[in-house]
Amino acid sequence: MAVAVVAMSATGCTGGGGAKESGSAAATSSAERAGCGSTDFTAPPVKNLPRSLTFTAIRKVDPPWGDDKNVALLDKPVTAKVEWESGRVNESTVLAAIEGELELNASGTSDALSGLDRFLSGVKEKKVYVGYAAVEKITVPLSLKCLDGTKIRGKLSTWINAEFGVVVCATKYGKGEAPAAALKAQAEFCD
Repeated sequence: MAVAVVAMSATGCTGGGGAKESGSAAATSSAERAGCGSTDFTAPPVKNLPRSLTFTAIRKVDPPWGDDKNVALLDKPVTAKVEWESGRVNESTVLAAIEGELELNASGTSDALSGLDRFLSGVKEKKVYVGYAAVEKITVPLSLKCLDGTKIRGKLSTWINAEFGVVVCATKYGKGEAPAAALKAQAEFCD
């Protein structure tokens, strides 16, 4: 399996030493805050990871009835986040490295209803239709190797392949005539 290796500057983690063995909660907490000083960040290739299609916004539009019938059925953007099994990681520098090197959103929120409405402003359909915004949610396992040799595991939850589209409710689409997201939107939201 190929692994993407991203070199980060030593500022990618906070300064400090390694974890100390101790039975007390205070010592463990202190060790968790000690930095790892890592420059080695790895993640598997995104193209090989499973993903799931998720709607972030849905608006059903009924032109004969005017704006009163243009109902937002869904407005649920996806928020990117990174979770680490340890507090030793300097979060802001790692986020910048992920976004810069892996070209994935490591923070922020997908544009949902406002982006869909901008897209729909150009649609001149006379029939009832559903506008949709969809993304593919993906979780990327991460590993950061500290200078003391320990590995800190984490995961990036984010999205790829954002898509805006329109599907006419009364139209029957044949195989290959519409994207999977359009067919799913029609099946779930046209009734």
